[in-house]
Amino acid sequence: MAEGDFLGLVLRVAQYALLLGLFGWSAFWLFGLRSVDWLRVDRAPNFAVLAALAAPVVSAALMLISIAAMMGVPVVELDLPMIEAMILGTDMGFAFLVRSGLLLTGLAAILALRNRQAALAFAAGCYGCALVTLGWSGHAAATEGGLGLFHRLNNGIHLVSASLWLGAIGWFLVLTFRCYKDPDEAKAHAVRRAMHAFAPTGISLVALVAVTGTVNSHLIFGLPNVAATFATPYGILLAIKLALVAAMVAFGAHHARVSRGAAKAVRDGNVYPAQALGALQRTLIAEFLLGLLVIGLVAVFGTMSPTMM
Repeated sequence: MAEGDFLGLVLRVAQYALLLGLFGWSAFWLFGLRSVDWLRVDRAPNFAVLAALAAPVVSAALMLISIAAMMGVPVVELDLPMIEAMILGTDMGFAFLVRSGLLLTGLAAILALRNRQAALAFAAGCYGCALVTLGWSGHAAATEGGLGLFHRLNNGIHLVSASLWLGAIGWFLVLTFRCYKDPDEAKAHAVRRAMHAFAPTGISLVALVAVTGTVNSHLIFGLPNVAATFATPYGILLAIKLALVAAMVAFGAHHARVSRGAAKAVRDGNVYPAQALGALQRTLIAEFLLGLLVIGLVAVFGTMSPTMM
């Protein structure tokens, strides 16, 4: 693999991770943690600010590397007419312009967070729309006409659902660590209630990810061709992704079972709420790490052809 190809792949993975993370973080904080009233919307944490700053930079760097690859020249040899032609004259360039505007607007909203829930909602909307633009290039963009529009819409729902799922995992991981370090029983009760309340939504998100992922696969290579596809490098990575997602679902079911058992133990007075949440930390870490691997795989095989041998 050439150095430019490797750097482009790294930037593509980073772009997926940043956009999925920013939308999942902001949207789940806004809608999934209402019962955790001690998480005030006062300011964005440092990691979110850094991610919001990095997102437009990574997107621009990836665009330049992509232009250089299509032009067949090193990045340092790109000139302004080349860049303008690709950005203003291609669908990929249009998606980049829209995405850049959304990322910069989202960054402004993140920096404006000062006890203003509206700013958080605006940031979540910007990052959700920016996430959807990832489907305006690649496999989804290759489908033409009305079916192509449906493919891009389906891909957007897939990404948004996966982002909310990952955002929930990340938030619950952070909150269980906070409760473990500062075992305040009222806070632990609030987190446990939020986890219980999320369970039906979590099931719905997993179902959406599964259904839209299946539809995407059919539109890309056709489900009747699944056996032949799994014999290609693309299919191998897809199979690994499916196995990782299945493992994440299994961890989620484990969390629900442990949470129900912990709730009963807390009611019976056998354990404290903070102790009950501590039992979930290791598997939440494992589920989150699996989610990061899935993001990497999606970014990689999104550049591959399902017929590549």
